[in-house]
Amino acid sequence: MADSEREKRYTGDVVRKPFATGSKSQRNAVMLSTRWGDFVLRRVNAHALVDPELDKLVGKRIRVTGIVHRHTLTIREW
Repeated sequence: MADSEREKRYTGDVVRKPFATGSKSQRNAVMLSTRWGDFVLRRVNAHALVDPELDKLVGKRIRVTGIVHRHTLTIREW
């Protein structure tokens, strides 16, 4: 299945909150809080842990197009 076939739209509030507490992956992550749960945001071809563009979105309500894999929402556009 091609990535474009799995892409969906999600709407939610961008928040920064603890993620993976108690594990070696523990960090404050930029996340999209939706009615289906919270997803760690990641942009295609951007650094996985530090992304100034995503930092600018904290506190805003956005709609994104992307692919969810487990707990991460990789976004193509917003």
